[in-house]
Amino acid sequence: MNRFHTTILLSLILAISFASCTKKTGPAKACFKFSKESCSAGDTLYLLNCSENYQKFMWFYPMGAIVDSVSRHLMIVAPSAGTYPVGLRVGDYPFTDTVGIVKTFTVNP
Repeated sequence: MNRFHTTILLSLILAISFASCTKKTGPAKACFKFSKESCSAGDTLYLLNCSENYQKFMWFYPMGAIVDSVSRHLMIVAPSAGTYPVGLRVGDYPFTDTVGIVKTFTVNP
């Protein structure tokens, strides 16, 4: 990824982060987007959290890791060729009432 694309992506992440500072009400809604859904092994994928009305979130990704993150967005390095699921759960603070979403990305051989 060249410097121009990196600058655009980081600007987008900052814009989304600042836009998410407003308090919203209603049921939690899980949502995220990949920077790209198909890549090569070793590529960096950016997962942009577009969820609404939540206090806490957890990412679940290919290597079996669970990330209880303070960072709204996630960055992972694509493993070997295959199709991999990534999940995101969002909910209230004690994490007793959550909603989730799972999407997949493809790593080309």
